[in-house]
Amino acid sequence: MMKQTIFIFLLFYASFSGYSQETFMYRLILKDKGNPPFSIEQPEMFLSDKSIQRRTKQGFVTDSVDLPIDPSYFQAIANTGAEIRTFSKWAKTVVVHIPDLSLIPQLKNLSFVDTLYCVWKGSISPSFTRDLESSDNQPLGIPAFAGMTGSNNSYGAGYTQISLNNGHLLHDAGFRGQGMTIAVIDGGFVNADLIDFFDSQRIKDVKNFNHEINDFLREGIDHGTKVLSCMLSDKQGEMVGTAPEADYYLLRTEIDSEEYPVEEDYWIAALEYADSIGADIATSSLGYANFDDTSMNHTHNQLDGKSVPISIAAGLAASRGILLFNSAGNERDDPWIKIMFPADAENMLAIGAINRDSVCSYFSSAGYTADRRVKPDLMAMGTSNAIIGSNGQILSGNGTSYATPVLAGLSACLWQALPALTTFEMIELLRETANAFSRPDSLMGYGIADVYKAYVQSKTGLKPVETENTFFFFVDSRENRLYLNFSHLQDNSKSVLNIYSSVGMKLLSVSKLSSSIDISSLPKGVYIAHLQTGDRPACVRKFIKM
Repeated sequence: MMKQTIFIFLLFYASFSGYSQETFMYRLILKDKGNPPFSIEQPEMFLSDKSIQRRTKQGFVTDSVDLPIDPSYFQAIANTGAEIRTFSKWAKTVVVHIPDLSLIPQLKNLSFVDTLYCVWKGSISPSFTRDLESSDNQPLGIPAFAGMTGSNNSYGAGYTQISLNNGHLLHDAGFRGQGMTIAVIDGGFVNADLIDFFDSQRIKDVKNFNHEINDFLREGIDHGTKVLSCMLSDKQGEMVGTAPEADYYLLRTEIDSEEYPVEEDYWIAALEYADSIGADIATSSLGYANFDDTSMNHTHNQLDGKSVPISIAAGLAASRGILLFNSAGNERDDPWIKIMFPADAENMLAIGAINRDSVCSYFSSAGYTADRRVKPDLMAMGTSNAIIGSNGQILSGNGTSYATPVLAGLSACLWQALPALTTFEMIELLRETANAFSRPDSLMGYGIADVYKAYVQSKTGLKPVETENTFFFFVDSRENRLYLNFSHLQDNSKSVLNIYSSVGMKLLSVSKLSSSIDISSLPKGVYIAHLQTGDRPACVRKFIKM
């Protein structure tokens, strides 16, 4: 059983309702973690059995990174009069809440404190209620998929966003996330326990990490609910998510009414909690760069995975056995342009957004990192995604916020199918089976992930040979469209696509190709697509119209 000191948790959940004037939170960067009364030889004293088993299964050892901070450090901090809000054993930080700046000298003089800086200022209300929509969604009450339920596809409105990454084929093989645990780090989860698209028994726990004092299952924003819906939904013919049979922990860190770096500290605390309970995957649709106090802003030069604590913590997840996904950000049409923190971290997967024709969404944040690593890592659908709002309606949403859980859920299914792989092997497999692995760039990274290709390649050991004639496509039977990606062609107008029946009869011929082709004239069945591009060898693909 995992053991924690009562002292720490009492401090962590201290009430701040007595504050009315402007107060401050400071992040203390510690020189070390002291001499905690724990040993890496006895990890059961501070980690759950499931967390230990996850490490052992992947061949990872418990090390000094896992050790908690010395309780005497917390006592010394509390003795100054500061209240501890949160802390991180991975990043070696403690965040304190102080009523005024008079305590700063005492905190600076603590022998184990290296540096400290302000991460929040304001007054904390005893309650907080805010009925706002995330800017990347259509308003509640506008069902984006009215009339589309009961389609000839069991996935309903969720089909396109699953099929773009060939997740439906992985589901057909029998992998829907069974036995996998996913931690969702996000904002409000309003009504997540009441949505009839969800099996509420798969929501194992909900936990708040920020300083808002409200019922986040009933008040505030529902961004986390919508993110969850991309994975957990399971209503045949209406909306099916990418991992409907996984188990979920809902961890709230985001504060919608303000933007300060302390939210990064809350995020780190949630990730460490996900580790401690044994989550296999963590997915976060949050990112940080600019704040209400501009003096606290991050810079592009810090996008190196090691300059900002949230990215440092994110980079440690894989070595603890957690496969971490984080949204790249929606900043390409804003002055920031680039990926956000912690999407710059190493050994995790930053997810960008594409639309249904496989083109990068106009808002999806660009790479590279400051040290020239490829980011984003992978792409999934993030434009006009099917999501479930807190009112139980199917809506349409835009953002890397939704591309990220789509791929996180599918990766849970892939990992279920390939349980012997480590986090690092999963990361490499997902990258190398994406459609642009051999030609990554700053917008699409390694390209569109193909989880079924990853599954087949790992099972058979066969790696498809990519040539300059390789093309990527998928079929949306509900919309009667065949979508093509011609990243290798300079002039699509000279290409011809012929579609044949399974017995070789030509049924359709299209020249002057676009990325979207009408196949409404074709009945359900199996077809052969034959792409001729000038004098080059033809590309041939089989597809099914359902």
